[in-house]
Amino acid sequence: MAQADPLSRLKEQIRKYTGLTAIPDIARYRRIRGVKDGYCIFIGCTEPIAWEDAGGGNFLCEGHYLTVRRWVDEARSGYL
Repeated sequence: MAQADPLSRLKEQIRKYTGLTAIPDIARYRRIRGVKDGYCIFIGCTEPIAWEDAGGGNFLCEGHYLTVRRWVDEARSGYL
């Protein structure tokens, strides 16, 4: 059985852990300043949110932001 390409594997990993069907544009995420209501997009995560996408949604806690950033970097390394 052939291995899926790195971006397909990344997309499946994101879907599995967040329910999202698209890869978040992690390069456009920004740190949340002040207090904001919301939950990390990772299923079952209860950590405080620390990052949001350019549209002000799809929140990530600090740990999951670092995880997604690492996953994206790893996929790019395998893809390029």
